[in-house]
Amino acid sequence: MMKIDTRNAGGRLVIQVEGRLIGAYVPELERCWQAARAERPDRAILLDLKNVTCVDWGGRRLLQSMHDGGVEFVGAGLATQDILDQLTPPAAR
Repeated sequence: MMKIDTRNAGGRLVIQVEGRLIGAYVPELERCWQAARAERPDRAILLDLKNVTCVDWGGRRLLQSMHDGGVEFVGAGLATQDILDQLTPPAAR
């Protein structure tokens, strides 16, 4: 199961994800992200991953796309942070 909450904070959109970023849940997060980008392309987006418990290869690919699209990652737990470290070059951290 996965839960997605969104909120505005200081002119930025925070997308908070809880649960497992796997399988059929990956396209759900992608739709949320794409809708936010389409609604306000100039707004910064932060992805809060502190409550993500599992990420599969599809989730990793989406996180890479989101990173490449300018999304900032915040609040990742240890396992998720390891994945993010693989996606982002040391200078970007």
